[in-house]
Amino acid sequence: MESTEMITSDYVDISHFWNTSENITYDMEWEEYEELLKFISLTRIIIPVLYGLITIFGLLGNILTIAVVLLHKANKGITKYFILNLAIADLLYVIVCVPFQAIYAVLHSSPFGDSWCRIHTYLEYVCFFASMYILVLVSVDRYIALVHPIRALMLRTKRNGYIALIALWSLVILGNIPFIFIAKEVNINPEFIEEQQMVCEIHFKDDTVAPICLFLFSYMLPMILLCGLYGHILKVSLTGKSPSGENNGDHIRLHARKRVTKMVLLVVTVFAVCWMPLQVIMLYTHISKGQHSTVAFASIIYAAQCLAYMNSCINPILYTFYTHTFRNSIKNMICCIKTRFPKHGSYSSVKRGSLSSVKRSRHSCTTSTSFMM
Repeated sequence: MESTEMITSDYVDISHFWNTSENITYDMEWEEYEELLKFISLTRIIIPVLYGLITIFGLLGNILTIAVVLLHKANKGITKYFILNLAIADLLYVIVCVPFQAIYAVLHSSPFGDSWCRIHTYLEYVCFFASMYILVLVSVDRYIALVHPIRALMLRTKRNGYIALIALWSLVILGNIPFIFIAKEVNINPEFIEEQQMVCEIHFKDDTVAPICLFLFSYMLPMILLCGLYGHILKVSLTGKSPSGENNGDHIRLHARKRVTKMVLLVVTVFAVCWMPLQVIMLYTHISKGQHSTVAFASIIYAAQCLAYMNSCINPILYTFYTHTFRNSIKNMICCIKTRFPKHGSYSSVKRGSLSSVKRSRHSCTTSTSFMM
């Protein structure tokens, strides 16, 4: 049976591993067939568990990040708007992509129909491109803040931040519309009517140029831009002075900006590492026409997918461990919740004389230190 071009939701073609009907066993030794069956059985257990954990941590982490950014008014820098949108994009990716991949891993077939295949493919690429280019935006913001601190006073404004984000989301939403038309659900097992296996695929008109262009615009071009930006930032940091001549009075603010820049660089590095294996596999599979039918290669694909999906729940962990003010913001938010919703047994003590302390505690909930500059 001829291999399909590419499964959109998996980025690469692994559909032929799940066709265990007689027409594939003719080309297999009995040991290979047994190995394939064991592999399929394991993936039906391990992959849904891993994807389920990724979904849970991704939901909790990104919702917590969104809450911290929105509820704490002390965050006045424009970087927080980029971090907010990055968390939204990651949250949407976790909701749109990962749970359906867990279902597909169990069924080895898509039960949702052609319409959902097209919508799912479109939303998946929208979320991915949004995450990637929001990282570019926040890196440009870091570049301006550190390399051109005087110009930053005019450029790093809320208005410009809103314009940049609106433009980015508009381009991402409109630019990925073609995926609605080139994605479709097909049956990879047409010879056996009772064992239909439906998969969601992308059908490129050009099997070589289109995948290469997709790889360049979705990964290589942003990575080149990011390397250039942080290379210049590193060069300026090593010289020990800003080309814009920032005075000594701004030393504390400059130090804070450098700390935030290090955190953003860490987020960018993790994103690049998490997505690189899957991006390379996707490109390699298309160029080689997807003729890979070994369990080892399928294992590599699943490992690359898990690594890529994990990126959607890693950023909140990085914020928590790297930025002490983010941890303080979480503590203040929890403190605020406990203060506003005390346990029943604490009502009398509050009533007897701690009303003023409650008010002070509530006030502190909204005046935490900013973790984004």
